[in-house]
Amino acid sequence: MTYSTVLITHVVNDAVIEGFIPALLKSRHVPDSQLIIITDDKEAHMDALIATPLGAQISILECDVFNPLAIIDTLNNYHILPNLVFSNSDHLQAATAVVAEFFHLPSKDWRHCLVFKDKYLMRTQLHSAHLYQAGYQLLTAKDLHLENLSISFPLVAKPKQGVASMDVQLCMNKNELLSYCQSFWQSKTLPILVESYVAGRLITLETLGDGERLVAVGGFEVTLTEPPHFVELDAVWNTPLCVQYRERCLAILQDIGVGLGVCHSEFIITPTGEVHLVEINYRSIGDGREFLLHDMAHYPWFDTIVRLHQGVSIAELEAEFGQLAISTHARIHYIVAPQSGTICIAPSPFNKQMQQTTIIHQPLKKQHQTIHITHSNKDYLSRLLAYSDCANTMNDVLNDAIANLQWQFES
Repeated sequence: MTYSTVLITHVVNDAVIEGFIPALLKSRHVPDSQLIIITDDKEAHMDALIATPLGAQISILECDVFNPLAIIDTLNNYHILPNLVFSNSDHLQAATAVVAEFFHLPSKDWRHCLVFKDKYLMRTQLHSAHLYQAGYQLLTAKDLHLENLSISFPLVAKPKQGVASMDVQLCMNKNELLSYCQSFWQSKTLPILVESYVAGRLITLETLGDGERLVAVGGFEVTLTEPPHFVELDAVWNTPLCVQYRERCLAILQDIGVGLGVCHSEFIITPTGEVHLVEINYRSIGDGREFLLHDMAHYPWFDTIVRLHQGVSIAELEAEFGQLAISTHARIHYIVAPQSGTICIAPSPFNKQMQQTTIIHQPLKKQHQTIHITHSNKDYLSRLLAYSDCANTMNDVLNDAIANLQWQFES
């Protein structure tokens, strides 16, 4: 048997390629042991890694990563004994937990992973624990005529196991919901969750845990597009609202079973001060904010997450780094495509220091690329990240940079 570090992944993304793979390579107990990537898209991962200097230290195996038995079988067939099993994929947390538990490694509770990913199951569990007050209902294609709808409008419709803001829509009446369902079920067969619309301000909570103790790192207050869609436009780190409700949000996560590793959760704070849990993503925050946290933190973000999966405790990390909460002022702003079309002018990336502020521009689309509006984060053209010890200076620098970016489209 060969001892190896195992990463289970589905979709190629920057967090995996630029964040977790370098961290996992550093974490190996034996320096010359390999990192094994198990994926259902070997070719895409090979293409992504070929341009990096890390490829020679990595082996890629292919199997059905949504099936933990297939993963275990693949590892055994190749005589691989994992000393760490990790995934940063929303969809693969339950499978990864089963594999890690099979090999007697630090693992999340696969039941919690399954519930957190399934929006209907999560609301059912929250409701039974008296932590969820809004109405909710599951619809399948047999409910197309909405004859048994038990929730009052307005309501929000979304896929039961959706990702981010994809296919999420506010429906003000039965006709709008019927149109949404008909459009969605033309291309997909997934059940739809509908729930009462809860007005308020959206905040996130980022946590780290060792399976016994859960600590808050901080959170963003998020600005969204106007309904009926919910695309994130801007996020500010540790606003007064985030700080005010941090402990209440943390208590909800502890009650529902968030434990090992990193977790990104979203809450709505209503005008009357009620805390409404929107979703739990049992992995690191995405859309560039994971790299912002890495730059802001007084400890290596990706390495620290990996170490928790090696069995390192929060107490040990605090002895090394101090408190894990991140106090720097930070903000991220997304430039969203205003229309479908082809990009004819696109600004360049940059990373610079201005007025004691670090500001970074990361284009996500290229000149001559064609955009089709999806009302989700797939419509992002670029993102601007800024952090500083002074919030006012940071905002001035970021707002100036936003005003000077030029994107132009041809319809």
